[in-house]
Amino acid sequence: MTLSRRTFLKSSLALAGLTGCQVAASPLVRALLNQENSYHALYLDKNRLTELLPILAQQLHLYQDAEIHTQAIQCIAQLESEHAIYTRLNELVAQDSMNLNLINMHRYQDRQIQCIESLQDLITAAPVDGYISFGLPNSSFDPIAQLPQVSGRKLTVTRPMPASYSPIARSDVISIATTTEVDQHALALNKDTHLQLAAIYDGPHCYSQEVFTGMMSGLSRQMTSGGHLAMRLYDVQKPVQQHFAAVLNDWTNLFEGQSWQQAAAQRTRLRSATTWHREMAQYGFKLVDMHTLNSHQALPEYLALYQKVS
Repeated sequence: MTLSRRTFLKSSLALAGLTGCQVAASPLVRALLNQENSYHALYLDKNRLTELLPILAQQLHLYQDAEIHTQAIQCIAQLESEHAIYTRLNELVAQDSMNLNLINMHRYQDRQIQCIESLQDLITAAPVDGYISFGLPNSSFDPIAQLPQVSGRKLTVTRPMPASYSPIARSDVISIATTTEVDQHALALNKDTHLQLAAIYDGPHCYSQEVFTGMMSGLSRQMTSGGHLAMRLYDVQKPVQQHFAAVLNDWTNLFEGQSWQQAAAQRTRLRSATTWHREMAQYGFKLVDMHTLNSHQALPEYLALYQKVS
C-alpha cells in the first residue's frame, strides 16, 4: 500500500509522540500537511514566505512592510479552506487604507513599459497597421498605441473594474492617439478588422478557458498572416511554482475586487510555458522569442512573442 504524503507525515508525527494540538500549533507542520492549500504552503513556511513577499512587492507594489501582510498571515493561520481565506482577504483589502487606485495604476504602468521595451525593435523594423490590446482596465492609457510606427485601427478589449478599484488617471501623460474600446463579442462580429499586432498585458492565466478560447479564436480570425502577438506568461513547472502563481494571481484579483469563483477558474490555467506554446499553436501562432521579465526561480515570468502563421 502506498501512503500519501499527508498520511505519511501524520503517521510519523504520531510515532514521534506529537499530539493533534501540538501539530495544529506548528505552522511549518500545518504547511507540510496542507500542500494542496497554496496559502498554507507559502505563508506558513517562513522560507517560502521570504521568497513570496519580494514577488508581491515587485509585481503588485504590495510591499513587505504593508500592514495587510500581518493581517493576512493571521487569517491564513486560522482558516483552512482557500475559499474562506480568499473571502477574508477580500474583506481586509476593502477595509485597508491602501490606495488601490494608485497601486493598480503603477502595476499596469509597469506591465506596459515592460511590453513596449520588448516590442520596440519589432515595431521599429516593421511599421504596424492595425493594433489591439487585452487586459487593461477601461479608459486606460495604452502607450503602444501612441507610437508613430503603429497606425491603422487601434482597439482595446478592456476589463471592467469596480470604481473603487479602478486605477486613477495618469496626469503626467498626454495622449496623442486614442484606442477604441470594444468587447470580445463586438470584435468577433466585426469581419472588416485587420490587425498586425496584439498585446495581452495580463497573461492567459487571467482568463477562464472559455473566455480565453473565445478571445484567441476572434483574434486569430482578425489577425493577418505574419502579424505578431505579445503575451505575458508564467512558466509553472513544479508544484511549488503552482502555489506561487496561484497566490500572486489571487492577490491580483483581490486588487480588482473579483470574486473567488473567478480566481478559482483561473487557477486551473496556471501552466508551463511549453504547454502555452502548444495551445497557442492551435490558434495558428508560432513562438518567435521569449523575453525574461522576472527570473525569480520561485516563479519565472516571460513576455512571449508569437507570429501568426496560419
